[in-house]
Amino acid sequence: MINKRYKDIFQQYIHKGEATPLTIGTLVVCALCFIILIIATFTQINFAHPWMKFIPHEGFIAFSKQVSYSPLLPAMIFIIYILGKSYSILTFICYLIVGFFVWPIFVFGGGLDYLQNYLFGYMLGVFFAIAIISYILKISRNFLYRTISAIFGVLSIHIFGFLYCIILAIFRVISFSLVIPILTEISLGNILYDIIFSIIVILIAPYIKNVLWTCMKPKMDRVKKTKIKEA
Repeated sequence: MINKRYKDIFQQYIHKGEATPLTIGTLVVCALCFIILIIATFTQINFAHPWMKFIPHEGFIAFSKQVSYSPLLPAMIFIIYILGKSYSILTFICYLIVGFFVWPIFVFGGGLDYLQNYLFGYMLGVFFAIAIISYILKISRNFLYRTISAIFGVLSIHIFGFLYCIILAIFRVISFSLVIPILTEISLGNILYDIIFSIIVILIAPYIKNVLWTCMKPKMDRVKKTKIKEA
């Protein structure tokens, strides 16, 4: 009987797919996620790994590829899982407002002129990622569905980012000659790393969500916990 009581109390702290409630704890976590976005924006991870390159008349050549990677996109995927649909949208809108009107916290600057930056399309793609990831996680939150949601979230951001570059080129904000280099350097050059790191963060996200859920959950659950303890 005692073990059952402790089990019931423990279950109060486990997130079981409930919608994120409006609590002070949730707003604190939103603020924390906002800080994570800023840190990820100005963070560069440098690493190297084996790679193959095809050279005409010589074939495939193995070499060590040096990578300078920004973890901003995996951070966004992580936040979507932690906060859910509504509060991840709120957090990202706050990120955009601060970047446009308060402080240049975007990659390569900020301000309203950033609307003409080809990178802004990738930022808008986050809203599509939020919708896609939220939909997939409504079906299931098991290992497979979390992995699928991370992959489709990354793909949606890169696809919309590339389409935004085409729109800018159509309106002659940027030259059409830059579209393919942007696709090669920004999307094709980073999408594999984005997928790998996003899968990693979204696989560990449930454990972090359980920790944060203790302050995000409604107070009425804590009342239930007290009643169980007094029973």
